Amino acid sequence: GCFTLILMVSFLLGLIVLPCVNATGPRDPETGRVKVLFIGERSGVTPYTMLESDPLIDPCPVMASSTHYSLDIAKRSIRLYMPRSYEILSSYQVIILSDSNAAIFSGKHLAWIRDAVRDDGSGLTMVGGFEAFGGMAGNANWGTTAVGDVLPVECVQGMYFWGKVVILEPEHPFVASLPLEPGLSWMRLYDGNMLELREGAVELARQVNGDHNPFWSTWEYGSGRSFAISGGWHPAGGVVFMRWEYYGDFANNLMLYLSGNELPEDPLTVHRERKMFHEYKSSKAYLFAVMDFCEKFGANMDPVVEIINEGDLSFSDATRSYIDQDYETSLGLLEDALKVLVEGSERAFQLKNQAMIWIYVIEWATVTATISICGAVVWTLMVRRRLYREIGSTRFMG
Repeated sequence: GCFTLILMVSFLLGLIVLPCVNATGPRDPETGRVKVLFIGERSGVTPYTMLESDPLIDPCPVMASSTHYSLDIAKRSIRLYMPRSYEILSSYQVIILSDSNAAIFSGKHLAWIRDAVRDDGSGLTMVGGFEAFGGMAGNANWGTTAVGDVLPVECVQGMYFWGKVVILEPEHPFVASLPLEPGLSWMRLYDGNMLELREGAVELARQVNGDHNPFWSTWEYGSGRSFAISGGWHPAGGVVFMRWEYYGDFANNLMLYLSGNELPEDPLTVHRERKMFHEYKSSKAYLFAVMDFCEKFGANMDPVVEIINEGDLSFSDATRSYIDQDYETSLGLLEDALKVLVEGSERAFQLKNQAMIWIYVIEWATVTATISICGAVVWTLMVRRRLYREIGSTRFMG
């Protein structure tokens, strides 16, 4: 009887705990966010800034592209910023290789990446470019490294492919999390690395131009999963893709998919929330700049600080709800936070205008006083001639 009771209690606890685990998925235990190791080119226009602004994603950059940086800078970045132990590297839920050069990594690092996916369930994505997959222009071939074993594709050395993009698996969870419509501008023509789909991998989208090439592909590898994007998501190859409104959502949702976290069921609502998070941070940064300007002229900005603190409370609650993937609650709190921030902006500009009025008064008084003093001096010297000494009459000496 006691044993049966223990089994029943264990079963009930399982019913309570399992839904919570499935709802969140693998995350960093300290922050509740998805840790992402972004290796490659993260500066300039890349999805890095979108990943950084999403409360669910915690990206860490490692500059490892000899095309976008110099080879010396890339090697130095690997020495300084690449995780120095397997335990640290495998703590990342997702590893991104964004047009990164295989030749600058040590064999140890390459094996760590493979083992992190296979043994510890990390996700891996490789993004196309001259230094990705088989490599172009003499760059190294990833297919001959330990990382090549993880990819859902075989790398073809030095070959490129271009064609229109066709979605093959619209019901796949990752594809379904994006508002994809046939005929999007970036689908009309996209170039990328030539690849060969591995047996057992799933081809989600392909490039078609007479022949065809895997565009998006994925598979399960050991305890983790990997994703291959034959085309780039940076200006070198993805300039049209970058203009897509849901460019950032593609990257953020991919991180959730690769880490085994729940994907948003309503992509439009989540897209709106991500924009609002970015808007709040940008507006707050601008507001701080206005406050700094006003304080230089002696304005008291304490009322604005109180308003910002109130907005930050709602923003923090919205962030926590978003991390818990309670998007409906998060959206309402975000709207409240932005309303408070608008109120803070209005109050800041009122104080700025007051400060500017005093500046104008002081400037007017200074200019008026200067003109008056100068006028008095000129009148005294030139009209009244107070400093001139009167002389006697003169005569001509012939």
